[in-house]
Amino acid sequence: MMVNYNKLWNKLKEKGITTYTIRQKALIPQSTLTKLKMCSGATMEEIEQKLQEYKDTHNGKDFMCDVSTKTIEDICQLLQCQPEDLIEWKVDLKPELAYETRFKE
Repeated sequence: MMVNYNKLWNKLKEKGITTYTIRQKALIPQSTLTKLKMCSGATMEEIEQKLQEYKDTHNGKDFMCDVSTKTIEDICQLLQCQPEDLIEWKVDLKPELAYETRFKE
């Protein structure tokens, strides 16, 4: 699964909210801000590359881009928008995980 928060940064820019403002007013916790930044890019491939670089420099450890739905809701309330205005979400479907494949009778 790939999540791209690039739309979020565009929305923040539209509203004139900088990362400095976010930190200064404690709008988003620093750890969440890091996840949002790391999982943002012009393309999904760019994010994949950033995540692979992280893994390569951290002894094979994956970077977790998961952000709670509560956090997404809080950001939506702050920016008065919907999640689809902030997130591009791509799920790499694996046929072997499909219900039909796993639970056939």
